[in-house]
Parts: sequence; C-alpha cells; structure tokens
Amino acid sequence: MNTIKTTNVQYINTLRALATIGVILIHVSSPVLKMTYLNNMPYWWVGNIVSSLVRFPVPLFLMLSGATLLVKEYNLGEFYKKRMMRVLVPFLFWLLVYWVFRWVMLLPKQQPHGFADISRWAIDLFMNEGVSKHLWYVYMILFIYLFVPFIGKIVRKASQLQLFTFLLVWAVLCFATRSMSLSFYKWNGDYLLKLLGYFEYSGYLVLGYYLNNIRIKSTKTHLYATLAYLATVVVCALAVYFMSKNDNRLNLSIYSNYSLTTILQSAAIFMLIKNIEIKNTYFNVVQNAISNYSYGIYLAHIIVISVLFRNGIYWSFAHPLISLPLMVLMVLAGSLLFVFVLRKIPGGKYVAG
Repeated sequence: MNTIKTTNVQYINTLRALATIGVILIHVSSPVLKMTYLNNMPYWWVGNIVSSLVRFPVPLFLMLSGATLLVKEYNLGEFYKKRMMRVLVPFLFWLLVYWVFRWVMLLPKQQPHGFADISRWAIDLFMNEGVSKHLWYVYMILFIYLFVPFIGKIVRKASQLQLFTFLLVWAVLCFATRSMSLSFYKWNGDYLLKLLGYFEYSGYLVLGYYLNNIRIKSTKTHLYATLAYLATVVVCALAVYFMSKNDNRLNLSIYSNYSLTTILQSAAIFMLIKNIEIKNTYFNVVQNAISNYSYGIYLAHIIVISVLFRNGIYWSFAHPLISLPLMVLMVLAGSLLFVFVLRKIPGGKYVAG
C-alpha cells in the first residue's frame, strides 16, 4: 500500500486539536451524567448527548499516531530515543507533579508524613489509580510505541485489502471483548487482560494509517462521514438511556473505546476533517497552538479541573448548555497557559509536554 508524507498536514493539526478539546469535554461533562441521572433528567440528557458527541478523542489520538508514525522506516535506537524525550521524560515529570498534587489536595489529617508513610501512600496510589487516572493513556501509548517500528513494517507491506480485512477482524474482536472486566487504571492484577486491551488499542493505529492513505473518489465523502457521525451520536445517546432504564442503574458501556459505535465515530471524524480545508488564518493559529501543546494540555488539564472544582467552579454554576462550553474554555486556557509558562522556564521544554 502506498503511503503519503503527513508532516505538517493541516488536518492532522485540526484532528489533534479536536481530540484535545474532546478529552477536556469528556472530563467536565461526565459529572453531569453521574449527578443528574433520575434527579434532573433534562440536564442528564444534555450530559448524555454531549458525551455521545465525543467518543472519539482517545481513538483519534491513536489514529493520528498511526497516520504519522507508521509511514516510514526507523532506526530503532533513534526512534526509541526520540519517543523517550518527547513522551517518557515529560510523563515522568508529570507523574511526580501528580503525586505532589494529590498529597496537597488531601485534608491535613489525611496527609501521610514521614518517608515510610509517604512511600506507602505513593505506592498505593500508583497501584490503584496509576497516580492519576487519566495517565492510563500514557502507560498504554508507551507500551504500544515499543512495537510501532515493527507494526509499520507490516502495514507498509500489506495491501489495501489485507489492511481492510485486518480492521474487520479487529472490530469483531473489540465487539467480542467489549464487556470484559478490566481497569486500565490499576497495576495490581489482570496483566494478561491489560495486554489484550493494549493490543486492541493498537488497532486504532492501523485504522489511522489506513484512513490516512485511502483514496475515496466519491464527492459525497463529507455527507457520508457526517451522517455516520450523527448516527453514532443518536445510537449512543439512546442506548445509554434504554440500557440504564433496563438495568435500573446508569449503564455507560456503549461509551467504551472498544464499542463499534466509537470505532465508527472515530473513523467518521477522521474522514470528515481529512477532506475539509480550513483557510481562516486566525482559526489555524489557534488550532495549531492547541495541537502543538496537546500532550502538555492532556497531562495538565486534570490539575486545572481539580482546582476549579475545589473552588466550586463546575458544571452546576449554570445550565449545562452554558456551563460546559465555559468549563471547556477555562480548562483549555488554564492548561495551555500552564504548559506555555513551563516551557519558558530553562529546561522546561523537555518536561512540559
């Protein structure tokens, strides 16, 4: 299968910026779902629809890795060194930051003191939550990066039909294992299942590579991608409602990254944005800045959300149609500023992300 160069392609930046905003929207809107179910159903429906709109962020990040990393041959030493500097070093810095932040956020009587007590607390936090739950993605992507050079060798030699067949089998496997009981946050068991989960996530890299290189001649690509995306939103929102009603509890299983609706939605967003040319200069400046700072924003945004929540600033300060967009803007701006300032400190560019 022929490949194309993707460096500095505009739609790559657009998709990365969109995925970054989507992650923030997921994290500020999920409390609406959990706090209003059966208590304030109009608000709950807003949260449900918003959450159904953004099932694509994590898959999209992986697809972008596939679209940009699987296209060329690597010297293994250089590849791993570059990944270590760009991903691992900032991650280790932020891991320490979150340990300190989680300790500071504890009530004074809950804070451990002394080397032994702090060590036990830190280990327990790592084993049960990976220090901060959103860091599960970094653990996963670091593992997948170990195999990227080898995955790239395989997909570049595969035909379009072979890749399509692999993706069909992968989608079936995701569907078959969608209900498996697995926590990516914990490090105290289920290691074989976790490896299976990581393997399934790597399928999104192949999907991104495939969609990035496929040529669809239809002039209705935008229409088909838009309809597919809207269909996944409707199916997700209705499925959550009816499954929750049937189970007498909130059931968000269709939101899984292994769900067929999530796979379809992510593919639809990729194809929709891939075929859109954005000419507005100011829009491009903003999206490119978000794309450039995306990793740092992802690492920092939970701190910003936590500080806002601790000070009583969360979705309930207004109707969610108003509060959620404002929350996203505040968290995005705060995270961007945080990372921007950190990069300006001597040596900060190596750890900011």
